[in-house]
Amino acid sequence: EGERTVVIIDFGLASNSIIAEDKGVDLYVLERAITVTHSSQALFEHVMTAYRRASSQWSASFNKFAEVRMRGRKRSMIG
Repeated sequence: EGERTVVIIDFGLASNSIIAEDKGVDLYVLERAITVTHSSQALFEHVMTAYRRASSQWSASFNKFAEVRMRGRKRSMIG
């Protein structure tokens, strides 16, 4: 069988930002969307691997993603 390719289209309807916090939030929303609709953490890990290879701001974006993720988990625990 042929290799499968995932293509993500970001229409940037709200804005185009280079701020790490904004990228972290986008990654968090994308993670939630993928895991809810596909029940697959592996798919998101593939996305993150590709993003790491392609982004010059990977480190800052990933650090903010981790912070946003923790805030999201706290919110879901508290209610």
